[in-house]
Amino acid sequence: MKSESKVCQNCKKDFTIESEDFGFYKKINVPPPTWCPECRMIRRMNFRNERSLYKQDCDFCKKTVISMYAPENGYIVYCNDCFASDKWNPMDYGQDYDFSKNFFEQLGELFKKIPRRALYQDFAVNSEYTNQAVYLKNCYLVFGGHHYEDCSYCAQNLFIKNCLDVDFSRKSELCLDSVNLASCFKVRFGYYSENCMDSWLIYSCRNCSDCIGCTNLIGQTHCIFNKQYTKEEYKKKLKELNLSDRGNLEKIKKEFWEYSLNFPRKYANIKNIVNSSGDNLEQVRNCRRIFWGLDCDNVSYSFYIPSGAKDCFDLDHVGLGASENYELHSSFACNRVFFCSRVYDSHNVSYSDDVYNSENIFACAGLRKKSYCIFNKQYKKEEYEILVEKIKKQMDDMLYKDKKSRVFKYGEFFPIEIIPFSYNNSAVSEYFPLTKEEILEKGYKYKEPETKNYKPTILSNQLPTIKDANEEILKEIIQCEHLGHCNHKCTTAFLIIQNELNICKMLEVPLPKLCPNCRHMERIEISNPPRIYHRKCMNKGCKNEFETSYAPERPEIIYCDSCYKQEVY
Repeated sequence: MKSESKVCQNCKKDFTIESEDFGFYKKINVPPPTWCPECRMIRRMNFRNERSLYKQDCDFCKKTVISMYAPENGYIVYCNDCFASDKWNPMDYGQDYDFSKNFFEQLGELFKKIPRRALYQDFAVNSEYTNQAVYLKNCYLVFGGHHYEDCSYCAQNLFIKNCLDVDFSRKSELCLDSVNLASCFKVRFGYYSENCMDSWLIYSCRNCSDCIGCTNLIGQTHCIFNKQYTKEEYKKKLKELNLSDRGNLEKIKKEFWEYSLNFPRKYANIKNIVNSSGDNLEQVRNCRRIFWGLDCDNVSYSFYIPSGAKDCFDLDHVGLGASENYELHSSFACNRVFFCSRVYDSHNVSYSDDVYNSENIFACAGLRKKSYCIFNKQYKKEEYEILVEKIKKQMDDMLYKDKKSRVFKYGEFFPIEIIPFSYNNSAVSEYFPLTKEEILEKGYKYKEPETKNYKPTILSNQLPTIKDANEEILKEIIQCEHLGHCNHKCTTAFLIIQNELNICKMLEVPLPKLCPNCRHMERIEISNPPRIYHRKCMNKGCKNEFETSYAPERPEIIYCDSCYKQEVY
């Protein structure tokens, strides 16, 4: 088929369904989308709450637990031990399908009555305050990704150890306040850098050590603001800079960001890609408009695919051998999973949430090691196949309309009304921030921020130097410098924990002046949003054009791949 222009029924903007897209939809036997790629991504992200946590009692054992579900929303929440136990059976919640009622209304009712696990964490040791992550040891406020040890305030990382405030990084140790590091050690305030060590404030550097304030360096040591020093000169200069002093560090930070704008940036952070577009990509082939992807083949319109996926569209936090999936949030090792959230090691699953090691599942929740189930009720193979086709037809005949008159039938992800999280408390607000008025006008849910009644015992400007800080600081309630006057989900006050104090001392960096949420959002703002713009290379005389996540109004100098290589290599 030829490419076809459509009007998104959500944002009302034009979007194009490419000819190869039609081939994928035909292959998996689903209708083409009615929402544009960005609106579909936003809708999936709305199903992911990482950082908005609450205290409530487990509805089974009554133990007080940390939960990602706001108590007033009325979901049944089990602690992770009870949820994983044999003390309850999700099949007890099975129900017959009622053809006189709308499919999505019935699915919303099932989602409300089936128990949900308080937090999504597996293989976690001494890591109570973590969510949407696996393989954790001695971690605190870690979200997304896998294989963390002795880390705090981190998100979307793989195989990191002894790190603080690090996002979207992998195979790194003893790093702090950084974004997109690979195989780094003792890097403080590093961005988009690889194989670097013992450095401060570096951007797009590779194979460097003992550098400060540098941009676009490769294989260099003992450089300050891209100027070469001898080892002895560097040590003397580092001592003079005294970056463990907060005032000195803030001054150098400001100079670094201003200085880095003098250097060109490649149109996308990409490495070893073939016929692909998006940003933050490595080892990807034939992929279009994906963001944060590693080892992917023929994947489109997706976000954070960190560990391998093939022949998939519209994924969010999916990997580890995923194939032929569509409109899927949070999954690994799955095949032919459509319109789902949190499905693992499963095959042929649709319109379901929280399903493990199962196959041939339609409109279920909380199942483990099951097959041929609809609305948590067991069927024989032949019964299942006939009933699924009847339900799909009824979904097309009895349309669901939400409050904004958006139409949902077979082929759409979950409607906003049955997604359990508000827009401002889900991950989507980090990458596509909106005001309260915009959220409500667009028909999303909004949750009023809870009033913080913390009573700080110390102001951020009263913190001791890292040299003088001792365990007494662990008893203090520190006032966040933002005081809640930001769009960062500011907690207004925070604590220093033991691991944090230890790492700050090892790295000789000042104690933080902002709460963890504000620090995280400042790092997110350093990263480009998951959007694409068509632009031209800014190198004089070059006529190359490309798709980039750098918006035209931004101040950075953006080069095509060949011009960037000529400049840097």
